[in-house]
Amino acid sequence: MNITSVLFVGVGGDGIITASNIVAQACMLAGFDVKKSEIHGMSQRGGSVSASVRFGDKVYSPTDKKGSVQFMFATEKVELLRWVEYLNPASKVIANDRIVPIIGQTIDENKIDEMIQSLTVEKLIKRKFSEDAKKLGNPRLTNTIMLGVLSKFLPIDEKYFFEAIDDVLPEKLRTVNATAFSYGVNLAKEYA
Repeated sequence: MNITSVLFVGVGGDGIITASNIVAQACMLAGFDVKKSEIHGMSQRGGSVSASVRFGDKVYSPTDKKGSVQFMFATEKVELLRWVEYLNPASKVIANDRIVPIIGQTIDENKIDEMIQSLTVEKLIKRKFSEDAKKLGNPRLTNTIMLGVLSKFLPIDEKYFFEAIDDVLPEKLRTVNATAFSYGVNLAKEYA
């Protein structure tokens, strides 16, 4: 049985749920069986948020076991490390190179970067995707750019992602997000 899994991690307000909804919708449009789960208990206070999308011929569980995730979509570096035990040497990680400050905590970003660089994964794409989104004129497009990069590694035709963007997002956001998605698809060529 061939099942592909994507684990989305970040903090409240990062758009994890929306990004995972777009991927789940694209998978369904492509004809896969899809299961999805979300954890966002304290997300409105900046807490950890995660979502899992699993797809294939037949999927029985929406969640993965530790060490079995093929793809991680991380909108923040500390959250990437929080979920690192779900990765394995064949995993591919797409991470926004940023840290959301934790109130009352001092974070050594150099130490965080060292820990991330030492991960044993097949591919690590760590980039300041937020800067790419600013170039497009809207920092809120970060996740859609990252989805464009992710899409190049998934067995799903691009057309289903564009349809999913139309299905999931309000009409006023569709065109700008389709542009951001295409930007990410082009960025992925750097990491092929």
